[in-house]
Amino acid sequence: MDSQDEGPVALVPKDALYQPYTTDEDIRRINAHYEQPAEFFQLVTGGRWNVYSCNIWDEGATLTQSQEAKLDLLAGFMHLEPGQKILDVGCGWGGPLVYLSKKYGVSGMGITVAPAQKRAAERLVADERVDVQIVESHWRDFSTATSFDAVYTDEVIVHFYDLGDFFSKVRGLLKVNGLMVNKDLHFSHRKYGRDLQRATSFVNEIYGATGNYRTLAEELALVDEAGFDLRGVHQIPLLHYRKTMDAWLSNMEFHRARLQTLVGPAYFERFRKYLRIARRYIASGPMMGLHVVVSENPGQS
Repeated sequence: MDSQDEGPVALVPKDALYQPYTTDEDIRRINAHYEQPAEFFQLVTGGRWNVYSCNIWDEGATLTQSQEAKLDLLAGFMHLEPGQKILDVGCGWGGPLVYLSKKYGVSGMGITVAPAQKRAAERLVADERVDVQIVESHWRDFSTATSFDAVYTDEVIVHFYDLGDFFSKVRGLLKVNGLMVNKDLHFSHRKYGRDLQRATSFVNEIYGATGNYRTLAEELALVDEAGFDLRGVHQIPLLHYRKTMDAWLSNMEFHRARLQTLVGPAYFERFRKYLRIARRYIASGPMMGLHVVVSENPGQS
């Protein structure tokens, strides 16, 4: 049977990390989470740029300022300069890439597997009049004649089972001395990926059972195997994630009526439960760490 003709894929609620999927199945599973109305995520994440990942909270910062502080941090790691070309893998609703293009004078390309994200991102690109192109594609299928000065992800590679292949692909997309910047959560010990607790299994289910959390050491080994030169590993204190999730939960309460209209009361409660669990297990305990890994393409080995 052709994968396009298959029915919905059952979500695996337990012991589901590190499962390989075909590209079509991977897209369906990821979109079980992301192919909701863009307005739902925009209201939950809030701020000007709708960043769906951990922000950086300076004292007294607004939500928009926290988003921009995190994006400025990533821009610094990428050494952005006017005229450069960057690729955002997993660009969401376009806010981060649009912000970076506006502030730093770079041209950008973003890829997403979710049609709703692509439509929302293209509207933002048009409104902000930036040099950004949005492409609907799985990273495995993505191709372009463009060479990039930097390729970045922001809490996206957790979805990639074949992460080593992704790193090799990125190296082929980068200019010589181009930079790959990946920000993501990492298990503090491999045991957390082998023996899932009920709560963490629920979080994985929310994401279509596409969880592939690794330790930092495992990711660095794959970076090395792909031929990159490591340029730095930077840890972000998890208190920033706690503040980010507190903001999202506050937004859900403030916009409760509209959000329930968009996705229904049952999904609203399920999503709120996911955020509460993630806040407790990811942002508060010893299970996870949050890091930015910066690597350079040295050119031919």
